[in-house]
Amino acid sequence: MDRAPRVRALPTHEDCSRIDSESAAMHLRCGGTLGRMDGYEERPGQIDMLSAIVRAFNSREHLMIEAGTGVGKSLAYLVPSILWAATNDTPVVVSTATRNLQSQLIGSDIPRALEILGDGAAKFKVALLKGRANYLCLRAVGDFFAPGFWTMSKEEQDEMPHFIDWLKSTPDGDLDQYEGLQRSLLVCPGEECSGRHCPFYSRCFVYRARKKAAEADLIIVNHSLVLAEAAGGNAAILPAYGRLVLDEAHNLEDIATGALSSEFSMPELTRLLNRLIRRGKGRHGRAGGILASVERQLAKGVLAGTDVGEHVRRLLADATSLVVRIVDSADEILELAEREVLADHTRDIVRYKGPIDVKDAHLRFDDAVAQMVTLLHDLSDTLENSAAPGELNFCADLATQVGGIAESFVAFANEVDFVLKGADDAHVCWAERMRLEKRRRYVRLVAAPLSVADALRKMLYDLKDSVILSSATLRVGNDFKYMCRRLGFCDAANVPPTESRFRCLTATSPFDYFRQCLVLAPDCLPDPSADSAGYSAALAALLKDLFSATNGRALVLFTSYEMMKAVADNAAISLAEAGIRLLVQGEGLSRESMTQALKADSNIVLFGAQSFWEGVDVAGEALSCVVIARLPFAQVGDPIVEARGERVEREGGSSFRDYTLPEAVIRFRQGFGRLIRTKRDRGVVVVTDPRLVTKNYGAVFRKSIPASVHTVASQDELLSRTSDFFMV
Repeated sequence: MDRAPRVRALPTHEDCSRIDSESAAMHLRCGGTLGRMDGYEERPGQIDMLSAIVRAFNSREHLMIEAGTGVGKSLAYLVPSILWAATNDTPVVVSTATRNLQSQLIGSDIPRALEILGDGAAKFKVALLKGRANYLCLRAVGDFFAPGFWTMSKEEQDEMPHFIDWLKSTPDGDLDQYEGLQRSLLVCPGEECSGRHCPFYSRCFVYRARKKAAEADLIIVNHSLVLAEAAGGNAAILPAYGRLVLDEAHNLEDIATGALSSEFSMPELTRLLNRLIRRGKGRHGRAGGILASVERQLAKGVLAGTDVGEHVRRLLADATSLVVRIVDSADEILELAEREVLADHTRDIVRYKGPIDVKDAHLRFDDAVAQMVTLLHDLSDTLENSAAPGELNFCADLATQVGGIAESFVAFANEVDFVLKGADDAHVCWAERMRLEKRRRYVRLVAAPLSVADALRKMLYDLKDSVILSSATLRVGNDFKYMCRRLGFCDAANVPPTESRFRCLTATSPFDYFRQCLVLAPDCLPDPSADSAGYSAALAALLKDLFSATNGRALVLFTSYEMMKAVADNAAISLAEAGIRLLVQGEGLSRESMTQALKADSNIVLFGAQSFWEGVDVAGEALSCVVIARLPFAQVGDPIVEARGERVEREGGSSFRDYTLPEAVIRFRQGFGRLIRTKRDRGVVVVTDPRLVTKNYGAVFRKSIPASVHTVASQDELLSRTSDFFMV
């Protein structure tokens, strides 16, 4: 078997060797390795960012840094991270919000940083590490194929050849590289992992990833993994570390909110029950799940026909009947909750404050779950203590899985208790109808934190020597106050300013936005908040003429799928007649495929919402126009947004000025940043929402971007100025 991962003790800050700021900066200056590469231009903002991170690492400080597009922030944090790790033989963790940035770091930025550092990074090891649910579990695959464990549906049978081909070729079991079978069938929750007892331990993809990370100097992860592990909700696979870089930090609050939320729904319960027992399909379908595996082992093992074997058989029968009781009582709870919270509303999302009156259904649910937990612990102990010598490993593995499912039932019951209690001063609760295909639907109950500031302080800033928060969009109104409040990025009240460990810095973009970018704001369209249908029709007419002037090469950003579809329906025929191909998010192609199509063909326009506001990176003439169809205020009725706004009001602030507007400004800046990606790019940003120039708060948006906004009074003026810009 492979040797165990290397375990490195985390050195204290006092025991760490400092890195020299000027020596580190020289690697990115004209006289350094990077400066000798063709076409290199030194970037002052990049040097400033690197120097600030070196100071933070050396002085055990936390740093929030906004690095404008073009600064080269990846190299600015990778160089000091690599130097620190190599100098002190201790890992540095770099976390992202998106897979795209992870791929960029692994495939491009880190190799370049190592090349720049040369001998200073000799034998340097890098690992990409994901959460356990992202790795294929070979034991789960074995269970899937075992007779009697699952009864495959026709769709699963049809998928088998594709899955087997992928299984034979995957080097790391990364399920992000596979689409097909339901992921929950292919992974192992941490509480069910039997570790060295597992027959697949030596080939385990999670074990391999953990071993590689334990021996790595630089570990690339995502925010969800960092937060889940810090909260104790993910089996630890990260080695001890003291320096953490969180890139794309403008997403941190949303990701932390998701990580700290609770949910109760039938799909969530079904996923848990399927690990225990899954009913076979069709007349002759056999039941599956871990109970079927126990029963199979019982039939062929030495326990068959013994008193202990009969005890196990009774437990299995009791477990099956308890599943029915759990499902029935959960169904009743959700039906009563829907009736109480949602029945008198046409909306699909409704907040609730007090406890939901679910009568005796909750008591029956808790009682059935408690009996199930006791039964599973009994079954786990029996399996572990009664196996014959030749069955020890296998029975220990089964015992661990059964015990893990018992703990999952406890955690699930606690979540149900929590969401049924209703909102408190720190949480918002809501009921939501989730609509599926073929008119199917289900109800979910959710409890989410109103603030993640204290949690981030306890999980990250208080525990780590240095946390670096980096993004191109962290400021509102030219300062960091808003984001610092939201992310808890501040000292306790009794810490004097001279002893503060928290610093903020702006690294200015090297781009000449006044030369490279024209921002136009027509005020000739209807107000979308007052006349959505009229606005959509007018926007569709404007876009046809605008994209004829730009020859396609455009991205239109929407805040709602409904408006996007309405505009697309109105504009599709006229754009096609002009020889422009329209690609709309959600109509067959992934975001990556749509982006690649734009890069490959100039006569293309993309319509996107949500994820298209950030992460789309198309340099050069392929993207020459970005249209912001509506100022990106949060959707009306979002329970978290509403509740957080109310909390701001209770604390004496203005929900619009102090919360809704700053959130929209950060999103707006992300959308604006899709256009200019390099010093050679030129293009036009058109903000068609007239509120940018007609409302007082429009000034906050206008001042948030590094280019002047030019108001145009008519569509003709818009087209004329656009054409003139591209003729220069």
